[in-house]
Amino acid sequence: MSQKRLRSTFQEAIHSIKDYIDQHPLEIKTIEELILKTHSQIGINLLHQGFRQLYGTRIKEYELRKRLEAAASLLQNDEFTMQEITAKCGYSSQSSFVRAFKDVHGITPGQWRNRYVQLLFQDPY
Repeated sequence: MSQKRLRSTFQEAIHSIKDYIDQHPLEIKTIEELILKTHSQIGINLLHQGFRQLYGTRIKEYELRKRLEAAASLLQNDEFTMQEITAKCGYSSQSSFVRAFKDVHGITPGQWRNRYVQLLFQDPY
């Protein structure tokens, strides 16, 4: 499949699923649920192969990255505690969340929040 061209109906299904992930990054869902929610007519194996072919990453890795990008946005305001953000992102343990966040962003969620807060209050002169 690596060099084969995906049929346009499959490409549309894959784009639809990617768009759904982009619009609902904190929603935890299985591959089957993604297919159902987007009314896509595509098999699981073809979705996995096609997604990687079109976007250069596995679908679950893409979902995780989007979820942790949303977490970064949540950290930029003090509306939610670290525990609340951890839960919103689908993690039962804060240490797992911190590890995943650091893998994607290169710093811990606490460092991210502190860096953003410092930028907000930094004197421009």
